[in-house]
Amino acid sequence: MFESELRQRLGSDTPLDGVHVSITRAPTHFHLRVEIDGELRELDDESCSELFRASIVIAMSMLLHEEQRPAASSESEREPPPQPSAPRPRFTLGAGVGINVGTLPAPVLALELESKALWPRWGVGLGLRYLAPGETSESQPRAVRFQALGAHLAGIFRAAPVLEAQLGFGAQYLMGESLDAAAAQTGGAWVAGPTLGLTFIPLQSGLFWAGLGAEGQLNLIRGDFEILNYNGPVYDVSWLAGSGFVRLGLIW
Repeated sequence: MFESELRQRLGSDTPLDGVHVSITRAPTHFHLRVEIDGELRELDDESCSELFRASIVIAMSMLLHEEQRPAASSESEREPPPQPSAPRPRFTLGAGVGINVGTLPAPVLALELESKALWPRWGVGLGLRYLAPGETSESQPRAVRFQALGAHLAGIFRAAPVLEAQLGFGAQYLMGESLDAAAAQTGGAWVAGPTLGLTFIPLQSGLFWAGLGAEGQLNLIRGDFEILNYNGPVYDVSWLAGSGFVRLGLIW
């Protein structure tokens, strides 16, 4: 009777080999047990007829669920999983103030403006710098005052959210002015080479960040300054130069 009821509702060709239904009597109630392909449902009630009707509903629900499951799984197999989108870079704009040594005759004040595009592990940075005027030694026959403008481009490796290492290239244009009032002259020369830097950013709050940075430059290109009618160069740029900065900026 149970099988005929199911076939009447689900169709005469419905396979029922894996359907096992039993109603047993307990001291105060009847116990229904419906098992289909290892999936079990159980129910208690005081009325045996109510449990029989419930067994039909439960079995129908389980069989229909079994029919839909392969279709859903095959559908998911046909559709490739969505590809994760590439992470959007974060952009920073910062300003720095510090000291430069080695580019001009004496340590001088350095001002910096820099922008970066940052991904979780990598990034790229572009910056401009100004080196305040510095003079050659007054003991030299012809003293000269120098200042410089520079730019740098660097690739960034982010070892941690607060620590960045930079490898890039920097160039500075040095502008010199003779301090000899009787023979005032001006000139310029380029200095350039690879750079290696490290930035520590301990403070990050919302859009704002603050940090410390240090950078060294190997001057493979070094221009010489000379004054007419004076033998020998006025100033030779060092092979090595370095800068240290305190930086503040925005990130979004």
